[in-house]
Amino acid sequence: MGRVDSPAEASAAARIGDEAGLDLLKELVAIAPTNLEDLAAGRFEKPGYARAADAIARWARRFGLATRIYDPLLERQDDALRGIPRPNVIVDLDRGAPETVLVLAHYDVVPVPVEQRSRWHSPPHTLTLRPDGRLYGRGANDDLGSGITSTLLALRRLAEAESLARNVRLLACCDEETGGLGGIEAMREHDDGLAPGSTDRLVVGDVALIPDGSPHTTVGSSGVAFLEGSFRPPVRLGEAVRYGTELVGLHDLARTWRSVYRSPDWPDRGAPEPVLTGRASVTKLDLVGEPGGSGLRLLAAHAESDAANQIARAVTLVLSGPADRLAAARARLGEHVAAPFTLEVGGATALGPPAGALVLQLIGVATHGGYPHRGHNPVPATLELLGRAVVDGVLDDGPLRSATYTVDLRLPPEMELDQGTSAALEAARQRAGPLSGAWSWSPRRPGAVRGTRSDPTTRPRSGSSGSWRPSSARPGSSASTAGPTRAR
Repeated sequence: MGRVDSPAEASAAARIGDEAGLDLLKELVAIAPTNLEDLAAGRFEKPGYARAADAIARWARRFGLATRIYDPLLERQDDALRGIPRPNVIVDLDRGAPETVLVLAHYDVVPVPVEQRSRWHSPPHTLTLRPDGRLYGRGANDDLGSGITSTLLALRRLAEAESLARNVRLLACCDEETGGLGGIEAMREHDDGLAPGSTDRLVVGDVALIPDGSPHTTVGSSGVAFLEGSFRPPVRLGEAVRYGTELVGLHDLARTWRSVYRSPDWPDRGAPEPVLTGRASVTKLDLVGEPGGSGLRLLAAHAESDAANQIARAVTLVLSGPADRLAAARARLGEHVAAPFTLEVGGATALGPPAGALVLQLIGVATHGGYPHRGHNPVPATLELLGRAVVDGVLDDGPLRSATYTVDLRLPPEMELDQGTSAALEAARQRAGPLSGAWSWSPRRPGAVRGTRSDPTTRPRSGSSGSWRPSSARPGSSASTAGPTRAR
């Protein structure tokens, strides 16, 4: 057990539970079980999963709890898992009671993108007590703290009781930040082939609790799907921007899906309505242009986020062209940027701009994809800027090597995942309208769909010239209660 070095740290340990809780949280934050899935860059990295799962199991056993590991990669061959281990920890406090409380938490955390690193006031993967009396670190709240650490400490206390009315099972899952493919969804798929009363079932409970970073006690949980759309050549900048703008419009459709549950952000945190509605946010944008031409040419546009469920603070633009056009570009393009957004020169970026290129960043306010009203998404503003610049002749309507978008789609708790996903995909297909190339949609897996560009049939196709698909999906849940309730 680590040593508490100051009264402030002792106070922090007491608020968490005790020194053991502080040590557990420190260890998990330091492991950095990041979950990176980047379709545009072809990066799928989950480097800390095995160590995090081992640490959770080790601490649970220290607290007198039974544990086992479930990794779908060891059970079946699935190309979607990309050969990356996905350990999930099942922790049981079993007293032979007739009912079980299921607690669903996750240990994966979103990466810290390049653009954010300079804005952290302490190392993101070191749990740090700051002067405001709070502990900071990536995942310290969502969900290593509020989910994993708090539940294990609660189970330790419950294990000391002489009798319990209910058993408790904690599922410490991976992959939550990208939809749960190797986590809760793999566990549900595992259970589908088992009899209802089988002791081999993993997702077992008469009631479920999901501690996931919120200070509110809420009823119901929004479903989520991440829709990834890709163009491949031939496509020009103006065409890709017009379609991206149409995708932004999916939010108008999603807002018509209304829940009976109150929004936890109404009225104090800017929620647009007093009840939950669907939400659709274009969270990721990657355009890669071809160099050349005599005018100002877009070489790249990149939303500075490594996670599909995060609205970036900035979109980076890399431009090439004659020196005089580059010199005037900041002012010319800035004419199309209005508050609350700004256009700035330079800035930290994951891109590697070539020598002589002009780097600009359109700056907004970052937020979580589930709460788009809490920030200002720079992606729609960037699409508007690029579209107007092409129409006005400031930017060449040059060819692109690739164009990729990701939409974070949120469904109200009562809505079936297939219903919302199908409606969004149909709207995306219709909005493609006059754009070149045909689109088709076909099932990829339960709750997920793959589409292809330049193929007018409805058959699945691999290795296509482009795709539009929900990359991962997680259904929502709802419950009936008396009196006012809130959901997230």
